[in-house]
Amino acid sequence: MVRIGVIGLGKLGLPLAVLFAEKFEVSGVDINEDRIRQIVRQERFFEPELNEYLARNIKRMRFSTDYSILEGCDVVFVIVQTPSLPSRRFDLSYVRDAVTRLHKVNPSCLCVVSSTINIGDMDKLRGIHDRIVYNPEFIKQGSIIHDFLNPKFVLIGAYNREDGETVAEIWRRFHSKPAFIVKPVEAEIIKLGLNFSFTLAIAFANAIGEVCEAFNADPNVVLDIMYRDRRNYKPGLGAAGFCFPRDFACFNRICEEKGLRLGHRLSSAVEELNHLIVEKYVQRILSYGKRRVGVLGVAYKPGVPYIYASQSIEIAEKLLAEGCELYIYDELAMDEAQKVLFGERVHYCSSPREVEEKAEVLFIGLPNHSVETSKPVVNPWM
Repeated sequence: MVRIGVIGLGKLGLPLAVLFAEKFEVSGVDINEDRIRQIVRQERFFEPELNEYLARNIKRMRFSTDYSILEGCDVVFVIVQTPSLPSRRFDLSYVRDAVTRLHKVNPSCLCVVSSTINIGDMDKLRGIHDRIVYNPEFIKQGSIIHDFLNPKFVLIGAYNREDGETVAEIWRRFHSKPAFIVKPVEAEIIKLGLNFSFTLAIAFANAIGEVCEAFNADPNVVLDIMYRDRRNYKPGLGAAGFCFPRDFACFNRICEEKGLRLGHRLSSAVEELNHLIVEKYVQRILSYGKRRVGVLGVAYKPGVPYIYASQSIEIAEKLLAEGCELYIYDELAMDEAQKVLFGERVHYCSSPREVEEKAEVLFIGLPNHSVETSKPVVNPWM
């Protein structure tokens, strides 16, 4: 039987501890003596289901302010606070202190950090306790226990597969949802990135709501239909082609004319970001200090001969302005490209191999191109 410890018995930690006590013996630690007394006395807590779980499982639990009760635990979850600093980063000191104290009493246990932390913090914590994984929770106040039992997935950032599987097996005792075991830094990015995406989605919904209000449209009808076409994009170049840039610019202009601040500011910010992608890759190509640049793919997307609003074309134009010599190949769009990219420093090649042979650095303009070379390669689609 796995023996579990929980450090931090606050609003999130106590529900986690009483839930684990359904299946395991649990030792809970909190530095707040009043909190320990509240739990032992089974005082009423606001969180739904918490009081029932505590009453049902308290005989399989023990609580203390003394970390020594964690000596016999196999797996210890750390779920202490990480308040925001003036810099807007999370304060790691409470987690660091908890991991340090745990290591002193139980250096061989598996430490599971569930607190929300900064990207890169797990590497710092591993310097204190080697067997450590990141298992952030995706829960809401008012439904914490329900959310623990009904996640969309379990996220585990582990330095080795065995430790990740240990945590996954604990959660499999409670539900059958998928567990994704990734690198700790990937889990850190996923945790913050998901909430970033949700915040963007809220801002977008409010911008559409503002437009609907101005034109006497029902935002629920509009958004419900829009949400039927959700696309999961991967990193690469920005929006291009006949539709996206034009429609986006029109939306921005209408918001500006109507004085719709939410829609105008949000769309303007996205438009700026779309242009920054071009500059990002121009600077990355130039950073190699090479002047003969190969460009594989200049159409705005694979499988078409069109270059309308192609960011590969924009990048090529900026490289020419920087004095670069270009070697270009595109299976379908060469004729169109020659109308806008020409001169003694522009060379159109008959194959990707010719581009690779003549260029000093390669830029992959479309995701359907790949190349095996020892030369520097700038690939937005990786």
